[in-house]
Amino acid sequence: MKRKRKLDIENYGGFILGFEPARTETIEEYIATGYPVSESFSSRDWNLQDREFVFLASQGAQINLFAAVILKKTGARGGGTKRVNLRSIDILHMDPPISASEASCPEALEASVSMADDVRRFEPKNWRILNDLIRRLRPHLAERLDELNTLRTSIRGAVPRDQHTTRLSEERDAVGLALDIAGVDRKKIFRSVKRIETERATSILDIIDAQPIAERSIIESDCAALQLALSGEMASARFKDERQREVRIYVLDSTPLETATGVDLLLYQHQYRSFLLVQYKAMEYNQTEKTWTYRVTGSNVEVQLNAMERVRTMLPRSDPLKLSDLRLCEDPFFFKFCERRALDPSDEGLSAGLTMTASSLQHFLGLPEARTGQSLHVGYENCPRYLNNTEFVYLAKAGWLGSQGAATDAIAQILAAREQGRIGILAVIAGLEITALNRR
Repeated sequence: MKRKRKLDIENYGGFILGFEPARTETIEEYIATGYPVSESFSSRDWNLQDREFVFLASQGAQINLFAAVILKKTGARGGGTKRVNLRSIDILHMDPPISASEASCPEALEASVSMADDVRRFEPKNWRILNDLIRRLRPHLAERLDELNTLRTSIRGAVPRDQHTTRLSEERDAVGLALDIAGVDRKKIFRSVKRIETERATSILDIIDAQPIAERSIIESDCAALQLALSGEMASARFKDERQREVRIYVLDSTPLETATGVDLLLYQHQYRSFLLVQYKAMEYNQTEKTWTYRVTGSNVEVQLNAMERVRTMLPRSDPLKLSDLRLCEDPFFFKFCERRALDPSDEGLSAGLTMTASSLQHFLGLPEARTGQSLHVGYENCPRYLNNTEFVYLAKAGWLGSQGAATDAIAQILAAREQGRIGILAVIAGLEITALNRR
């Protein structure tokens, strides 16, 4: 029987985590400078939660508590060791540290310290006593400790009910997809998230440490080549790496596009002269079936599929003139059905979900598997054939997906002829040549 996780403060017990002296010194230095901290736990503690509250301890002549940290599962497991990796998502540096003698319980603290392979979870009652003690000894830290407890209990699985947060989550995933397809280090960029309130963010670029595009000529060149009108509300940024691989991102919420093409992400790859157009949909968690699903009936999916089909019929068909024009799939339109989750600034991954071409989705919706009663649904349980993030990125990165040749030119012209709608993210990938891209 699966154990139900207790996420309330009253029924939670955390850890005091210790390290060998040399490593403790390094970790203290990292924390003092704001560097991320990670750790692994062994399989001895099977009830590790998605987020754990730990106090970090140095063990010299006596125990000293020098930090409070919220650790989050990364999902990575080490080979056959069943070790679970956790990474810090918020850290409270306690300066000065709280010594065992100051706490007047040296033996109790020493007996409670966990090492990575020997986890000793506090009983909830004793965990509350420890927290109350630290609040009494460091009253100025009480507010921050409350913030950490709130962060621990705000599960990543929480569902955002406001459209703004949902939109930022989709924009974040669209930027992540573009970075992955370009081969730029997504994790490094997402790790630099600015900790501001998401309510104040007008686009995902407000919470990512991005380099603004200063040269107006670059923006004008991109927009002219892709037949996109400039917008006064447009936000832009570019990401580069040491290999001169470059991703230029434009957030064009006020630019009409969706009616003409039915997309949220428009991605253009220079080296393949290729368009990928992706429509995002948010799956809801079905408590009865215990799975994620999207209800197509009552949505605008059919309207969007029809719009995409109209565009598809306008695209010229031609044989590839160059090797770079070869495609496994020439349908440039994709749907990504994402799990609707709260925006987590500390998360370095892409949104979990299923991705499929518009034509594949259209075919699936005509099958018996898509129908539940009088409604059409798309989800993990009834639609097992789809591309996951890794598969989609790999195929797109190698140029096996997207438009080619004359179809690319036609899409650019169609974009110019649109009348209303919007686009969320325009991503332009430039940099390495095809041969260098595939050389591994």
